[in-house]
Amino acid sequence: MALALTIATLGGVLFLVLGWMSLLAKLPPNTWAGIRTPYTRKSEENWYATHRAAAPVLIWSGVAVVATGLAFVPFALAGKLDDGLVAVVTFVLAGLLLGGAVGSWFYGTRVAKSHRT
Repeated sequence: MALALTIATLGGVLFLVLGWMSLLAKLPPNTWAGIRTPYTRKSEENWYATHRAAAPVLIWSGVAVVATGLAFVPFALAGKLDDGLVAVVTFVLAGLLLGGAVGSWFYGTRVAKSHRT
């Protein structure tokens, strides 16, 4: 169970990195990371506008996941936590990651479309 918790925490680190790159417009259009929808793929302007708007959601969900993970991972690896608690925390982290992904997609696309002239 500690491995699943560690992997979820690393997912939070990935969200932090992607969010930061999106905020700085350093995440170019690609096929492996980012918000890939017909709208964002239509133009580079749409891609960067959507990711710039979504960046805070990605960053804050990443912070929440990493902070929670760091609070529990050392104890889970040392075997000091009940497997049930580790499972619950892992599912919470997975929910935060899923919520961050869906929230950033929804919010980023909505804001980018509303600022379009």
